[in-house]
Amino acid sequence: MKRISLLLVLALLVTTIGVGIVSANQPVEQKSAATRQDVTRLVIGTTDDISSLDPAEAYSFHDWEILRNVSEGLLAYIPGSTDCEPRLALDFPVRSEDGLTYTFTLRDDAMFPDGTVLTPEIYSQWANRSLALQGSVYGLINLVTNVAPGSDPNTVVFTLSEPDPLFNIKMCSMPAFYPFQEGDLPMDAINNTPPAMHGVGPYQLVSYTISEEATFQVNPNYYGEAPAYEEVIFTYYEDDSQLTLAIENGDIDMAWRTVTATEVERLGETEELEAITLPGGIRYLAFNVTKEPVNNVLVRSAFAKAVDRDEIVDRAIGGLANPIYSMVPPGFAGATESYLDLYDVRDLEGAIADLTEAGYSADNKLQIELWFPPDRYGGWSTDAMAIVKEQIEETGLVEITLQSQEWSSYRPAATAGEYPFFFLGWFFDYPDADNYIAPFARSIDSVGLGINFNDPQMDELISQSRAATDDREEALAVLQDYYAEQVPTIPLVTSPEYMVWNVTRVTNVIVGAPLVLEYRLLQPVE
Repeated sequence: MKRISLLLVLALLVTTIGVGIVSANQPVEQKSAATRQDVTRLVIGTTDDISSLDPAEAYSFHDWEILRNVSEGLLAYIPGSTDCEPRLALDFPVRSEDGLTYTFTLRDDAMFPDGTVLTPEIYSQWANRSLALQGSVYGLINLVTNVAPGSDPNTVVFTLSEPDPLFNIKMCSMPAFYPFQEGDLPMDAINNTPPAMHGVGPYQLVSYTISEEATFQVNPNYYGEAPAYEEVIFTYYEDDSQLTLAIENGDIDMAWRTVTATEVERLGETEELEAITLPGGIRYLAFNVTKEPVNNVLVRSAFAKAVDRDEIVDRAIGGLANPIYSMVPPGFAGATESYLDLYDVRDLEGAIADLTEAGYSADNKLQIELWFPPDRYGGWSTDAMAIVKEQIEETGLVEITLQSQEWSSYRPAATAGEYPFFFLGWFFDYPDADNYIAPFARSIDSVGLGINFNDPQMDELISQSRAATDDREEALAVLQDYYAEQVPTIPLVTSPEYMVWNVTRVTNVIVGAPLVLEYRLLQPVE
């Protein structure tokens, strides 16, 4: 079978500075741009969709991309890298000796579109809002107890309940602490669909219609260099085949998440188009472990034993993915293959034994629904879930009903715990193995993903792996072994992401391992 060769690339991307920058910054002859009336307008196509634009609740790739371009954090990724740089802060924070406070000095020229200057008071107000509302993203920030203006001029102080060795990298990654303009959101409630969003970033989101279009315009008061594109339009497509056709026909300037995987190579051979492959996220099956029948670990382990990832990759994805046997994908320090060690590539007899022990038989079959979003991760998802159904039902002791729902409704239902058995994807919030374990299995975190796993031993192992220094990889291996035994999720594959753009229209495209696309860096072809 074919296998994509992204694993070594990922290993390099998450351990080096500036590796993996893709830059198309050489002028090219403009072939079709002459038909465009306004070269300062950029049109990007996607099959993604808006789930939430509230920084206290937003917890999906596309939502974070919007928020990252509309506002900014104290720290941010260096473009094309997994390393951080100061952004709204003048420098990295000063950490107290006990590790419980971090003090940042704000830049004094960050302004909202209405001319309001960002102050420590305004910044603290927005940061504390996310802490108080405890939305889906709360698990990433819950070690912070308070954010307040400091005693020194133009400083903000983060107070933590316990030391967090990952604090800086978390601050680099996520929008939960981003500031926004007064009136954008209520301060005492979550609003997933505000009419517009105005931050201190290079753009403002002036309007959008979910599943149709979103319009960004330049923030006239942005402290940095003014973006080349005065307006950025996101056009939303129903599926990857429609998006692929749109970039091929010239209807859009860029296609970003997700063009048809099998078409990427052909598109890249087209004179007007450039196509690149980037390290992607993982795809996994998840359980709400509080719901019957998957509250029984024997059922979860049986499902893990029955699944054959190789068959899924070959039949559903045409070999354009890699099977994974831990939630931590290869390339991250400390990654193991605990699921392979415990369950083998496939162990159908073991699955039957577990289900029998759990009380199921040919006359008393386990009945369950498997939910998935049909177009969120590419058209192969439907085929993949059909194969999972076949594989588990081959035990003769299970009947699965496949259920699908569009992403805008699927995500809130899944994360609210409505589904006992469901399919999702994950891309790291911060580039560390911890981010592939804690959100799914730490008691306070897993609630936000609809898994509801609550196990003191798991919590302790996560804490130990975070505190470990010289022996951290060993601590992570122990953690992954226990995770595989408890099976809150079943990792399936790691699947690449693709970026395709029209080189006669757009240049200076910079995308790295975190998959952060900053619209301010994009340039029209002269």
